[in-house]
Amino acid sequence: MVGIAGLLVANEEKDSELMLQKMSEAIKHRRCETVHTVEHNDSKCMILGSRSVQSLDDELMIIDRNEDLIQSETKYNTESFPNLFGEVGVVVNNSGVNLFRSLDGTRTLYHGILKNRFVFATEKKSLWNIGLASVYTLQPGQSLIRTWNGKTDTKRFTSLEKPPRKDISREETLVILEKTLRSVFEKLRNDTVCGVLFSGGVDSSLAAVQVAKRCKNTFLFTSCLKDAHDKLAATKAAELLGVQLHLVEMNSQSIWNILPELIYSIETSNQMDVEIAIPFYLAAKKASEKGCTTIVSGQGPDELFAGYAKHVQTYIEEGPDVLMHHLWHALLITHEANIERDDRAIAAHGVESFFPYLDNQFVRTSLSVPIEWKIDLARQPQRKIIFRELAQIMGVPEEIAFAPKSATQYSSGSSKVLLDAIIEHIDEFKVMSKKKASREVQTILNEIAYALNMPNIRSNEKPRGLEFDTVSRFLEKRKSSSSSNQR
Repeated sequence: MVGIAGLLVANEEKDSELMLQKMSEAIKHRRCETVHTVEHNDSKCMILGSRSVQSLDDELMIIDRNEDLIQSETKYNTESFPNLFGEVGVVVNNSGVNLFRSLDGTRTLYHGILKNRFVFATEKKSLWNIGLASVYTLQPGQSLIRTWNGKTDTKRFTSLEKPPRKDISREETLVILEKTLRSVFEKLRNDTVCGVLFSGGVDSSLAAVQVAKRCKNTFLFTSCLKDAHDKLAATKAAELLGVQLHLVEMNSQSIWNILPELIYSIETSNQMDVEIAIPFYLAAKKASEKGCTTIVSGQGPDELFAGYAKHVQTYIEEGPDVLMHHLWHALLITHEANIERDDRAIAAHGVESFFPYLDNQFVRTSLSVPIEWKIDLARQPQRKIIFRELAQIMGVPEEIAFAPKSATQYSSGSSKVLLDAIIEHIDEFKVMSKKKASREVQTILNEIAYALNMPNIRSNEKPRGLEFDTVSRFLEKRKSSSSSNQR
């Protein structure tokens, strides 16, 4: 687990060390350990990061990547950026400070200006902690240079283009997909203690099969209500796959207790994001306790292979070309819609995340597959057909590969347990109907974010100033941790 926090300031600035320390406190779970300083005329760049790479041109490079993955011998320079996977980094040289983010978007980098200081970090909360509310995201496939004299230029070094349809058979396509995906999982070091976020569905089951073949210490983690669909599906699938499963049962009290730290960790109070993050956050906590250093996520196949009910509807009503455009667009924004949230939920417990299905080559190959091989109205389920066939070829039993699956927040029960937690702990909700209470969940989540002093609350309403004992305990814990770090 690594992270980056840094700033570019004038040499005479007296509080730069204190500012960097405050930035590091917010991301201490990423274990940033070493301060690197580069001076240039009257300015200096200070970067907190655990690893550095020194090039032949005396460029200081700080790379944020998963060290449980086997790295290629790529030399880090602007020519190599388009081929990177799961990495962000900072290059400091005579031109200034250059930030980059690989196209897959599974690593994040944020930046902004605070009192003429250029600051950047792998999580927004690091910048919030020094009082910066206006935080900007470095987009996947982008680089940004901040010159020593204060000019900023952003460039796109690679992008996800719509691939042409390949004139090859279904069998040949499956061979290419299998070869590409196997090479992605081969990046895992075999001595890694690896966990898989597991629901018992085809996406996580294929990941489980491939991880277990590569890593001798592999565990599955499922977090759900005791009577949720995921518990039965995950238990049955784990037995069929022969991989050890750890179940983490949710209940309304445990969810209420973690809400402030969860919202702060994923950096948003958006209801759907919170509901989806709950099982991932709890599973990652258990994985950390079991000694896992990396957690593999099955995120991606739904966007790549038309896995949602809305995709079937679009296919029927608007045709394959429109659906293909929708899938391509979904991939363009999946880092913002899904990956950044999931990574932060996992990283909060000091565990690395790995998103194998978002490998650049696998994404491009998957998008070139004809829609007619992804959706088949004559089969059940109708969606993600060729991916299910791929899963079978790669070792997933048919009864798992073709089992139906609903969205995480429903199959795990996290949507239900979140509502129950709020009803049980907010007096005014206790007298509401569940239907009315469900419409007010977002308001309470925003109230918690407001109490945490988060600057990105999505609400037009004036906060009511509700007091939450769980928020007070969380803030006191953060304050105590900050004080101990300063000592």
